[in-house]
Amino acid sequence: MLRFIKHHLATESGVEFYGIFSLMVFVIFFLVVLIRIWKMKKTSIEELSNIPLLSEEPIHQNERP
Repeated sequence: MLRFIKHHLATESGVEFYGIFSLMVFVIFFLVVLIRIWKMKKTSIEELSNIPLLSEEPIHQNERP
């Protein structure tokens, strides 16, 4: 099956665009994420990092007293 796909893609023209496009989307996405993290306020980063440490118990709405 892979041999069929490789042969089929090798005979098509303009197929190298898909590899370049997917790499560009990957790089741009992670650059946007890094820039967004870099510009975050330190207080919001600390607040988000403490979320797993909160000791609040989950509220079960279907329980009867």
